[in-house]
Amino acid sequence: MKPLQINIYKDKMLGARLFGASVLYSAAPIPREDVPQGWYCYDLRGTARHPDEPHALVDLAEENHTGSILSCLPLKKARSQFRLVKDMFQMTGTNPSLAEFCAEEKIRCPETPIRHQLCPASPEDAGLFYAQTPERDRKGPPPEPSAAGPVGKGRRNEAGGVFAARRKRNRAEFLLTRWPRGPEELNTQEFRNELDKVVNDLRKGVLKDLPSMRRYCYGSKGAIAGGSCCQNYGFTLETGRYLYRLRCNPIEGDYQCYLSCFDKQAQQMGLTEQGGARRSKTPLSPHSPIAMSGM
Repeated sequence: MKPLQINIYKDKMLGARLFGASVLYSAAPIPREDVPQGWYCYDLRGTARHPDEPHALVDLAEENHTGSILSCLPLKKARSQFRLVKDMFQMTGTNPSLAEFCAEEKIRCPETPIRHQLCPASPEDAGLFYAQTPERDRKGPPPEPSAAGPVGKGRRNEAGGVFAARRKRNRAEFLLTRWPRGPEELNTQEFRNELDKVVNDLRKGVLKDLPSMRRYCYGSKGAIAGGSCCQNYGFTLETGRYLYRLRCNPIEGDYQCYLSCFDKQAQQMGLTEQGGARRSKTPLSPHSPIAMSGM
């Protein structure tokens, strides 16, 4: 069975020396889309006789994978298919995170990609991920929610729109379509720029395709109640101004994702107008949801 991939931004790895350079080693494969810009990632490959012993450094090991290497320095020529390891690979006995490794090597630590900042929803927040009933979710793009919907009354900090995505027939990737929703004054260029950045980065992970969504959801602790057709999963992402809530139901033939964005600044302004000192019991309202589905 193929080993699970490692999250280099959250999981600790093993310190090592390879060809005289300090590197990070992982027994599990490192997703190439996660490699920071300016860094290098390789695989260690064994032989048919000794498949578990590192024999050569390659760009990507299709068989006899014995580990992956993350390095801030190039370790082989770009045109070379491999570089023999021989006796130039030693473990240092350390178990650093990427941040700890960078601090030890006195180099700048790469920023964590947006897709790795998602946090699983808590069970008590499940209702905040539904703007309408699941039955209506299945019939098409999310409609305007009623005032009695689970996200509370008022949509003063909702803008942008609802985005729906369908997979092309016989293809895995999602297609996005947008439905306008919420006050137009909140649909600013700043918001659109950030939303594009968030969605584009999520497309490299949980929203890459349906199999990726399944792997992400099934391996998470984000299961939430409320879905009528299948188990739903909720995740949150917070930036300086916006709060995103992502709901996934990774099954065929349904809308597989709803992403809602909440304008924290607009919410705070609303509280100030109401007196400021009194804490609102109404949850933040979506600034812009996205829906995804398969054919």
